Amino acid sequence: MNNRRLFRGVSGIYRYYKLNHLSNRSWRLLWNPISASTEIELSNWIVEKPVLKNQPRAIFSSIQKFGKGQYGRIWHSPKGGVWVSAAINTEGSYEKNSELYGLAIALALVERIELKGINVKIKWPNDLLVNGKKLAGILPRLFFRGGELRLLRVGIGLNVLNKVPQEATSLKEIIENPKINFWSSEVLYALDRSFDLLKNKKLLCSQIEKRLWAKKYIDQKKGYEWDIEGIDYSGGLIIHRGSEKIILRRE
Repeated sequence: MNNRRLFRGVSGIYRYYKLNHLSNRSWRLLWNPISASTEIELSNWIVEKPVLKNQPRAIFSSIQKFGKGQYGRIWHSPKGGVWVSAAINTEGSYEKNSELYGLAIALALVERIELKGINVKIKWPNDLLVNGKKLAGILPRLFFRGGELRLLRVGIGLNVLNKVPQEATSLKEIIENPKINFWSSEVLYALDRSFDLLKNKKLLCSQIEKRLWAKKYIDQKKGYEWDIEGIDYSGGLIIHRGSEKIILRRE
């Protein structure tokens, strides 16, 4: 992948990132005006050149035509949002479940949004809500080789200036004059920050619990209502109904 394409369109993101954040990671960034899928483009990039330690990479796109979210749902990605797929070499990490990684990223991004005075909630496993409407979605995946965790990949969508459906919201509806490059850089910082959060699982889980979207969980298949107790150290949602207690895992 040539350097001209590598840095075209991302200079503003990188400038915000370097001005506002200190990091021991050196991000390699790519921007495309239109992508079929940033996940597919990221896969092709990794095949071409493996991800090295402390040299994560991310692909941003102004428009993503065939993005996929959780459970294979269509990820609507019109112009005006932050649509990004990232890959981080996780060699040496002992954390081996995507749920906790995803929640750490969610909390890190919530922290950045809260700095703007926005009350954000985390809908388990990895959606961010404002006033009950979806502001952002996070989809983490872990890749192993020989039984060892090698790569964290994550897709993130953040509504900024884009049009959204009725059940969603965007930053432009909440704060004045949000900037795409600024919020793109905040997403990169949240990815960096998430690894610090993972160092203290007890604190991480308690901070997530303070920001959970609801006190009740509705089983959509059976219609049962459960009380939400909290988050376990593997990122599962602890719920109970009477004397019965279970831990939900990402499907």
